[in-house]
Amino acid sequence: MNEQKILVYQLSLPVRWADMDVNAHVNNTRYFTYFESARLAWFESVCARGQRNGQGAVVAHASCNYRRPIPYPETVRVNLYVGAPRRSSFTTYYDLFSASDESIKYGDGQAVMVWVDRASGKSLPIADYMRSVLAPAKASAPRQRNKTII
Repeated sequence: MNEQKILVYQLSLPVRWADMDVNAHVNNTRYFTYFESARLAWFESVCARGQRNGQGAVVAHASCNYRRPIPYPETVRVNLYVGAPRRSSFTTYYDLFSASDESIKYGDGQAVMVWVDRASGKSLPIADYMRSVLAPAKASAPRQRNKTII
């Protein structure tokens, strides 16, 4: 499925020497750290990161496509997109570029976020305040038509 997504946040991060591995490029796990940094900064910007009524989003699934190694020194830019919300989940998408040359794409990925009650760990419908943040993604989603199968 090719879901509609909208750009909601951009974050530039310097590559640290500690991000490097024995192969003289950024360790693969750091790609997820860059995605996480952008997601948390976005949550902070929309006041969604804090525990509101003991609810919040957790990562249910994450994936990354490694397009090319990230060298040192470098500054990377993460573009964060969101897809249309469902009852209790929404998907975040990431593109990871060189901050100085957007033709250099290091990777891309996604994370399925599930809204949960932190005490019980059970999923809940996405809170109204978060659903309003995700509303532009829902508005841009293509309408599904009912199909009759004969």
